Amino acid sequence: MALRTMTQGMVDRLFWRAGFGANDEIRRRWAGKPLGSAVTWLLATPQSLAGAEPTNNGRPLDPRNNDTDLVLAWLDRMVRAQNPLHERLTFLWHRHFASSRDDVSPPQLMLRQNDLFRRYGDLAASPDADFRALAHEVTEDPAMLRFLTGELNVKGRPNENYARELMELFTLGVADEQGRPNYSEDDVKELARALSGWRIDTTNPDAPRSFLDPSRFDDGPKSFLGRSGAFDDRGAVDVVLAHPAHPRFLLRKLWGEFVQSPPDEATLADLADTYLRQGMRIRPVVRKILLHPLLFESPDEPNMIKPPVVYVAGAMRALGLGVTSSTPVTSLAAMGQRPYFPPDVSGWEYGPAWLTTNTALQRFRFAAAMVTSPQIAPQDVPFETPAQAYERAHQATARPWASAATKAALVGYATRAPGSTPRQRLVRQLVLRTLMLAGPDGQVM
Repeated sequence: MALRTMTQGMVDRLFWRAGFGANDEIRRRWAGKPLGSAVTWLLATPQSLAGAEPTNNGRPLDPRNNDTDLVLAWLDRMVRAQNPLHERLTFLWHRHFASSRDDVSPPQLMLRQNDLFRRYGDLAASPDADFRALAHEVTEDPAMLRFLTGELNVKGRPNENYARELMELFTLGVADEQGRPNYSEDDVKELARALSGWRIDTTNPDAPRSFLDPSRFDDGPKSFLGRSGAFDDRGAVDVVLAHPAHPRFLLRKLWGEFVQSPPDEATLADLADTYLRQGMRIRPVVRKILLHPLLFESPDEPNMIKPPVVYVAGAMRALGLGVTSSTPVTSLAAMGQRPYFPPDVSGWEYGPAWLTTNTALQRFRFAAAMVTSPQIAPQDVPFETPAQAYERAHQATARPWASAATKAALVGYATRAPGSTPRQRLVRQLVLRTLMLAGPDGQVM
């Protein structure tokens, strides 16, 4: 599979699932090349940003003091990233270990956590990054401690919030594949004791830190998940990760980030074997997923719905737009996915839940706002035919996938739309670009 030669459709699929879409430059670079070479490039190429620095209506971003700028600063990285996989994985970890700015203050805690997730998302800079180390760091992360009230977890008065979510949402799931509970209420209580004692120091708000206060830590013996000992937080996390349900639980999450259809038993077993043999390293399993034939199922028709963040960043990259205003943040909030603000600790829903009547309308409004940006205003082309108008709009939006029926419908619209004056041709061009980005075909990847 690693030597399989990529078609243009495969290039588009890979760079949508592992990034924020493809353009003609990416297609020229990778069409006709081995799939394995492209995957290696995604995994091993260091991150860099290209393009103009972001602004919000003419002023530099201030993410430490403005929540809109906080979101814009991350969106800017997604838009300008030369290797998009790193930001996709950073966002994956943010969704997996969800914390919300609504309950975390000061905002520097969220920025610190974002840097943490990026260290484990940038698989070029951290090729040996493993989930165990990530789980250790998240458990001691100030933003997570504040979000799930971990700083209230003290000896004699255990707070169970993080212990419960660590097992239920982050590592095991409530039950195994046979429906048997993975843990009991007693396990939650005992695990909480092992996680006690942590405090947050924000004396220097630009360098917040967490630390273990021995006077607040329960150093007595604990017993959970069949193990006993005087565990501290890292020893406790190791006990949880040794549970047989963990590998398959996590790998289903990783798989679902890239592939629509669930893995079969043989694939899941192979991924779990790789994960454990490689010491819970992230990069080897991501590589196997990106090389798997199911990533390229339904080759003539994309079958995964773009989440709002992927949709917005992808549209801006396609149009060649940078972050210059708060419009993308307003649109993301209306679509239901604003980074740093998940609805709860379980993160966001996925799949068809993204496309309600209201959220689909918000995608149209966003696309319409973007295509009318002054920096990409289309020039008038006198005597342009309907077919030429379609091709110009298609090129201006980075040639997104369109079914034969959609292409016929759009050319039909261009044929019926008035086009005898510059104003009429401008309207026709803008409508075509909006429909290409926000119509039904623009919602899938």
